[in-house]
Amino acid sequence: MLCPCCGTSLVCGALKCICAARFVGEPLDETPIKVQRLGPAMTSVALMIIITGAALVATKWFAFGGVLVIWSAWRAVRLSKRDPEWYGGLRTARATLIVTIVGGLGLAGYGISYIPRAVENYRIRRVAATEAAMYHVANSLEEYKRIVGSYPKDAQEFKKAIGEGLPSDYWERSLKYQSNTGNIAERTESIENNGLPLTHFELRSAGPDGIIGTDDDIIMRDGIFFTNSELKRQTVVQQLR
Repeated sequence: MLCPCCGTSLVCGALKCICAARFVGEPLDETPIKVQRLGPAMTSVALMIIITGAALVATKWFAFGGVLVIWSAWRAVRLSKRDPEWYGGLRTARATLIVTIVGGLGLAGYGISYIPRAVENYRIRRVAATEAAMYHVANSLEEYKRIVGSYPKDAQEFKKAIGEGLPSDYWERSLKYQSNTGNIAERTESIENNGLPLTHFELRSAGPDGIIGTDDDIIMRDGIFFTNSELKRQTVVQQLR
């Protein structure tokens, strides 16, 4: 045994050292003291609180982090069973696991319920981007008509007059342009027979499927948007008149 003051070797049971240091008690046991850790269980609870707050405040996609919360709680239970001396609080860990399973499943359900809305929002953004490109073309066509007196006959004349070709839609496919302003006799006959003026110009995007003439087409006629089904109904009504 060594003196804690001067380091001199002492025999066991000595009461003092030659340096005058005195022992006031038995030496401390060198066996390590184990403090039970509740960190894994508390970490699970903290994760659930953080992920719930992030899903409600930032974005609902954080709700899928509930899987991480459940895994963390399950790990806490496993550690408590495997080494109870170091990782105490098995009951706490089990209770935390139950709470996080319920909360995690709730978060996952919350995230899954948002998927249809997210898909619809994504579709709306794609359509809106295409409609914005059509509005840009329509403004150019109106400016051309103000100067020349009529709309361009086709896409080639549009490019020659405007100085640029037709823009692409969201899916990187060129917009289709059609003009009926040149056929005055046909337009006059349409007004007399149907009471409706013939379309001056049409801009059309094939939509997500890339096929012209299907229901997902994005169509602008004279600055107004229509669906393909709406145009078909208008055609039927005009034929019945």
